[in-house]
Amino acid sequence: MSETAASLRFLALLGPIEGDLERYCRRLIWEPQEAPDALQNAVMRAFGAFDRYREDASFRAWMLKIVTREAFAMNRRHARIARHEFQLEPGELARLGGGAEAEVNPVPGAALGNILEPPLAAALKTLTDTERAVLLLRAMGEMRYREIAEALEIPLGSVMGNLSRARQKMRARLTGPAGRDSLSKEKCL
Repeated sequence: MSETAASLRFLALLGPIEGDLERYCRRLIWEPQEAPDALQNAVMRAFGAFDRYREDASFRAWMLKIVTREAFAMNRRHARIARHEFQLEPGELARLGGGAEAEVNPVPGAALGNILEPPLAAALKTLTDTERAVLLLRAMGEMRYREIAEALEIPLGSVMGNLSRARQKMRARLTGPAGRDSLSKEKCL
């Protein structure tokens, strides 16, 4: 296949799933403003590796795997940086000489609530990267367990275990006292 034909084939396969990839990436990445970069990096990596894509494989699953890896890498980079950051209130920052107008670094995942309902975003933050990826691939990607195992390169049993733990954590967080309180407050507002 010529380079132009391969490019056209890649774009033809990518077009119908772009929205799914974007939604998945936004929910998987800790810092929502980094989602476009993660997605762009993943698409560039996929395009560079398109010669290794097997036509008998699911292009959607292949792309979700690449997006997952890129999102995990960005989350790890952000976590390394966040370990050296601390959050200060504007008044505290002013006392240190930075001025109240100085930017305060948010905690990881702080802006997740801009995309999702706050209780759901808070519950997702309690999951590990793998639990979150498995849950989102199953719920949003509607992928089968075997496809998730292949996409994340983990055993099938690990997929089921991570999904079970993720569901338990989400259920406890959303139906427990804290989850009910925040849901009740939202309904009142």
